[in-house]
Amino acid sequence: MNISRTRQMLKFLDNNKLWWFAGEDPYVLSQCPKILRRTFSAIGILVIFISISSAASLAYGVHQILESTSADIVIGIYCGLFVFVLYLFLLHTLSRNVLPTENAKWSGRLISYTLRIGFLIFLGFLVAQPVSYLFFEKPLENELVAFKNQEVQKVNSKLNLKYAKKLATKRSELRSKNQVLIEISNNNRLKNRELRSVIQRQEESNFFIRKILIQNTLFHFDDNEQVEINVPLVLSSWLLSLLLILVFIAPAILKIVISISSDYYRIKRIIETNLIDRHFELFKHTYNDILLDKFPEKNLTYTTAYTDVPYNTRLKSKPDLKNRNDFLKWLLDEGN
Repeated sequence: MNISRTRQMLKFLDNNKLWWFAGEDPYVLSQCPKILRRTFSAIGILVIFISISSAASLAYGVHQILESTSADIVIGIYCGLFVFVLYLFLLHTLSRNVLPTENAKWSGRLISYTLRIGFLIFLGFLVAQPVSYLFFEKPLENELVAFKNQEVQKVNSKLNLKYAKKLATKRSELRSKNQVLIEISNNNRLKNRELRSVIQRQEESNFFIRKILIQNTLFHFDDNEQVEINVPLVLSSWLLSLLLILVFIAPAILKIVISISSDYYRIKRIIETNLIDRHFELFKHTYNDILLDKFPEKNLTYTTAYTDVPYNTRLKSKPDLKNRNDFLKWLLDEGN
């Protein structure tokens, strides 16, 4: 039973549709060794997994903010398709050029790879946030309670200062102790009303963005922050984000590390160069026939300034110009 499942899995890894998701030519890959085909199949599987997980994660994140099922579905599908198309484009552009070309500067290639990998790291981190919240929802809720209490305490302190100043301003108008007590009672009633309003707003919001900040904040940047940081929670969230980032950059890394001298690129080079050479010879033959038909007396043919047509990467060397004495010497030697 296990042997049968293993065979089915290995057969699935030779699926040419997965090679297309990896951004390569299925026809060329079909002529490559199994280990190379399965490497590209793994890239295709990762692209599908990343697209689906991105759709689910971002849909869940939108649900926490908007609390709208229809918006979740629409945005989730859109984000999943966007990520899928993005990976197809990125992997196609990471494919090595097998045709003869001028040697590109390594710095340009390094910058290109860095920008691509950097963008995938950002995308992986973004997708990882709703996933981290889903995994650590309970401890995040506990941290949020402490944050809410701190916010209420801050508002309470500001209101105490506000109404203390108000009482001091009116103190000269209050003629008796009873009037002072009434003013203090009115101020307390107004302060409690504002506090209840703050607490109500807290209850109506799910603080999703605040939870994301909590699970990623290891240090307080504001000295007034009194809530203790849950270091194990933050480190666990970072570890999960790192794992997802590694998954997100894996297709690009696997594509980059495949050597230009591998069987895939070797076979691809043979196929593409043969195709180009054949079409170029056909073009040159047709072009020469046209010249012969139009200008039969001139005996014209197709010429080029390059030595490696039709790839045109190496110019012919320029004629070595001689001086007058060299010419006379050549002319005299020619006469002998």
